[in-house]
Amino acid sequence: MNPAEKDMPTEKKIEIIPTVMPENHTDFVEKINRIFSFVSTIQIDVMDGKFVPSISWPYNSDNDSDWQKYVNQEEGLPHWDKVDFEIDLMVEDQIAEAKKWISAGVSRVICHVEALKEDGRAEFLKLREDFDVELYLALVPETSLEKLTPYLDDLDGVQFMGINKIGFQGQDFEPKVLDKIRQLRAQKPNLPISVDGGVSFETALQLVAAGATKLASGSLIFESDNPKKTIDELKNLVRSK
Repeated sequence: MNPAEKDMPTEKKIEIIPTVMPENHTDFVEKINRIFSFVSTIQIDVMDGKFVPSISWPYNSDNDSDWQKYVNQEEGLPHWDKVDFEIDLMVEDQIAEAKKWISAGVSRVICHVEALKEDGRAEFLKLREDFDVELYLALVPETSLEKLTPYLDDLDGVQFMGINKIGFQGQDFEPKVLDKIRQLRAQKPNLPISVDGGVSFETALQLVAAGATKLASGSLIFESDNPKKTIDELKNLVRSK
């Protein structure tokens, strides 16, 4: 069975995934503590200052002891037994950093197609073979869907970046992403499609109508006074759409 078609529900279900962009380890733990009890998946957004200009924990700290404990499996990610983690790797060395985060405990890896080497397909797909993780590819609005072609039949999902300036939360939504979602949905009716960036109460319905099945949001959720209420309102908004 095609990896993209396994375990797909007969009725479309929209998942809301909060995104954590950690400034430091304390910020990382505090944000997870705010949301773990009412979500099933948390996305961790990380940047190394090379693939994108911004930089986040753990890449803004040399030999961070908390990070090393996760990688060495001396400690588990916060609430690892209650929530699944996916990692959005906005970093230069996609494969090497993916392996570290897999060791730390993530179950889904989101690599960026723009950062993968031209001959990197086999190495990328081997992550699933070696570590039994789900593999998604992300792409920015300017990247052609053709970039996904060598990978598409082997992916567990695709993540469209809904903003042009990735690595920064609170950016304006890029409408051209809607057409890309429609095109991919026409090609792959059962493929999970996530959108990260620019998700709001105004754009959520458009994204779902275009074919998105997962909406990842950071600023909308964490800047609200009540993250649970915000997530519930988003779920109700897109339910059965």
